[in-house]
Amino acid sequence: MTRPLHAAMAAGNLAEAGTLAMALAGLGELTVMDLISVAGLLAAQGKIEQTIALYTLWLKHCDSPLEYVAWYNLAVVRAQGEDDAGAERAYRKSLALRPGFTESQLGLGVLLERRRQPEAALAIWREALDLLEAAPPGAPPAAASLQVRLLNHIGRLAEAQGDPAQAEDALLRSLQLDPKQRLIVPRWLDLRLKLCAWPVHGFVPGVSETALQHHTSALAMLSLSDDPARQLAAARREVAVHFPPAPKALSDQGRYAHRKLRVGYLSCGFGAHPTGRLIADLLELHDRDQVEVYGFCWSGEDHSALRQRLLRAFDLHVPIGPLNDAQAAQAIRAHEIDILVDLHGALPGGRPGILGHRPAPVQIGWLGQAGSSGNDCVDYILADSFVLPPELAGYHSEKPLYLPHCFQPQDRRRAIPPPPPAGARAEAGLPDDAFVFCCFGAAAQIVPERFATWMRILQAVPGSVLWLQTDSEQVRDNLRLAALQRDVSSDRLCFAAPESGERQLARYQCADLFLDTGPHNAGTVASDALWAGLPLLTRAGGTFASRVCGSLLLAAGLPELIARTEKQYAAKAIRLATHPKELARLRNRLKKNRATAPLFDTPALARDLEQLYLRVARGTLKRGRRKAAQAASAPLVSILIPAAGPPLLEATLASALAQTHANCEVIVSDSSPHGACHALLKPYLKAHRRLRYSHAPGLGALDNLNHCLALALGEYIAATPPGDTLTPEKIAVMLPYFADHPQVNVVACWRQPLAPDGQALPAAPLFATDIVIDGVSLANMLLGDGGGAAAAMCAPGALLLKRGTLGHAFGRYHGRAYPQRADVATTLTALHAGHCIYLPRALSTYLPTPPALVPAAVALDAALESLRLLYEAHEQGHNFGAPGAFQQLLSARLSEMNTLISTHHLQLAASAADRLDALQRAMRIGYQLLLSP
Repeated sequence: MTRPLHAAMAAGNLAEAGTLAMALAGLGELTVMDLISVAGLLAAQGKIEQTIALYTLWLKHCDSPLEYVAWYNLAVVRAQGEDDAGAERAYRKSLALRPGFTESQLGLGVLLERRRQPEAALAIWREALDLLEAAPPGAPPAAASLQVRLLNHIGRLAEAQGDPAQAEDALLRSLQLDPKQRLIVPRWLDLRLKLCAWPVHGFVPGVSETALQHHTSALAMLSLSDDPARQLAAARREVAVHFPPAPKALSDQGRYAHRKLRVGYLSCGFGAHPTGRLIADLLELHDRDQVEVYGFCWSGEDHSALRQRLLRAFDLHVPIGPLNDAQAAQAIRAHEIDILVDLHGALPGGRPGILGHRPAPVQIGWLGQAGSSGNDCVDYILADSFVLPPELAGYHSEKPLYLPHCFQPQDRRRAIPPPPPAGARAEAGLPDDAFVFCCFGAAAQIVPERFATWMRILQAVPGSVLWLQTDSEQVRDNLRLAALQRDVSSDRLCFAAPESGERQLARYQCADLFLDTGPHNAGTVASDALWAGLPLLTRAGGTFASRVCGSLLLAAGLPELIARTEKQYAAKAIRLATHPKELARLRNRLKKNRATAPLFDTPALARDLEQLYLRVARGTLKRGRRKAAQAASAPLVSILIPAAGPPLLEATLASALAQTHANCEVIVSDSSPHGACHALLKPYLKAHRRLRYSHAPGLGALDNLNHCLALALGEYIAATPPGDTLTPEKIAVMLPYFADHPQVNVVACWRQPLAPDGQALPAAPLFATDIVIDGVSLANMLLGDGGGAAAAMCAPGALLLKRGTLGHAFGRYHGRAYPQRADVATTLTALHAGHCIYLPRALSTYLPTPPALVPAAVALDAALESLRLLYEAHEQGHNFGAPGAFQQLLSARLSEMNTLISTHHLQLAASAADRLDALQRAMRIGYQLLLSP
């Protein structure tokens, strides 16, 4: 069969080639080269399962010295299919057969990193690197290439783990092996800047000083140059290198028409983060009669009080962390955002690629980057006339939008720290009787020129100390050495570990004067210092970044603390340190101005900002009549219709559009390959503005439903599969129960099943009357019911859900997906700390799916998910009721699983190894829990 296989491959007949390869593999006659060729073609076509099956069969029946390569390739494919456990087993099998196989070590490290085991990933990469470096001279060129890849991985992950010293060393060694890596040079320079390793543009054989200057990142250039032309050039280069030409704009350049202006804020700082601290008060102060506030973020959940405050401040929070840039842009576009404000810019972790898709007609840069983005898809930059005077506007790719006072918002709800208690300085490691200069800006913003000025100030003020903030011993040592080189004793430098929140504000009470960095000024920490009543000295330069603190001081009423030259900066610092009464007057004025100065008048800033938004918005605001206003004030309900094609869709859609509740939106997501539903929906889309359509080809049923959810704006969610027909009053009947019963998170109704001819099938609701079901009791029913009546009650078409309790997606429980038990997982999540109301009225009808034989593997997956749901509930401390109830339920589940295995053992024996492994693990955990005291 080898010849027909080669002929099929030559003819491009992949289906036949795959079939023949499977047959040859089963006979043990498929060569390893043919295996790799066919598997590569299958994987390239996205046929992951078939590729895995081919490798698995070959490994079972064939023998080759290159078996370790097959295991490696299998690991790669399993990782592509997000089977991390299976991929890890395959990588380790490859390494067991061929210890030191670098490709497997590389891949296993990447996998371990993805599985949140960074130290294990670094360890295996270091081991691989040691083996390559220990190789005898004359190693092939490929070995050097592998060393470079390992060093780059180590550098990237070490930096992410907060070890810039290890990262800088790894990237330097990488550049020494291959100095032409233009993407590595800027990362290495950034690390040297963070470490205060001066000169930042260090020596690398094969890389000229000019090349180093040319490859400096836009963010690093803010610290290394006060030339606005160089900063703009660096930003432009970065955009050209990292981002492809902008695709077709997603936004409606013909402009939207909304009742309120829709403003979206884009950031990963919606938590205990400098951006979150700056923006929280402003978000809360937006005028909801004019503006709807959306938050699009990829922030991780840090469980901070600030994050919860920020999320409450949004009218709608849309997590986009799991989405790629194109998908995130689509999600933003689906919400018809009028103005998108990027709060992140070029800071680490930023996603300017989202803006490249232009998901909004107007896009604005603010706060994240103290300078130009260099990106033509950002239309405006928010500024004030001091931080960005008109003569500097030409060095920005964006048009400036000028706020009347300071461009930076402040949080008036920050604590005001009390005077320091006795002994506070000693506790902080500071001398009690010394004048304490401080700078708590980032180490990357400390540059040799400003540091030299600080050392001259210390020399001129006997006994004074400079208090800096870093937890890096390497940075501390580098700065101590720099002080000694400038004839200043290293013990004149005091260091503190980073703090945040109230502890950071309290720390400022121990200092006398804040010395600003330059040319990249301190940002959020500077505003914190002023709020805490600590005077700050800055020098205003020639760029946005070097004028930030000058803007803060002008708006705080302290213009005399703005120096114009480095010499004047030093002179002012020395005078204030030696004239305590003058410094005390400034401190008192700052505290007095806290209540009146424009810097801290965030309500006025919010109004000014909204006027700017209204001025540049390209849409129009609809001023509806009273009826429309009343409709808009009613809670918005999103009716989700995930459709795989036109069949059954029209009746469902018509019933959704006929709802008597005044404020509904209907979202149809069409997963058919070519958008088959669009022709059917076209007249409805013209007639109904509240109907939205999205084409999401190839999504499965659950993923399509979750795609609908990502597009939804509503406070309440009703999923309606095609084939369901809603009574006109369904939403109007169900929705008031939430207002009448604040502890209710789920309202469920009975769905009347219909025969294909439309006749009602014999059936009855689960309960005879309206009933409030305790959330814990219903959860116990669902966990013990399997696929029975209770599970049927929580089918998506039966439920009206609060968006806030649903979580990010249907089919998840405590962050884990349960595709076979999606309905139960969704309801368990929604019931958390709440109850359910069940209505026995038939508020919708549906066409039951004809019964079909369930494959043994699918039945096994569903049973496994039922067990995992039970385990997760137990682990989360769920109350199962009477003592022993959990063990009784667990015993029943394990018994059902044993019956399933006994009945279908032959079919299950042929299952993939990962399914059998999962089964064994689940049963082992179950019996351990059952038999534990």
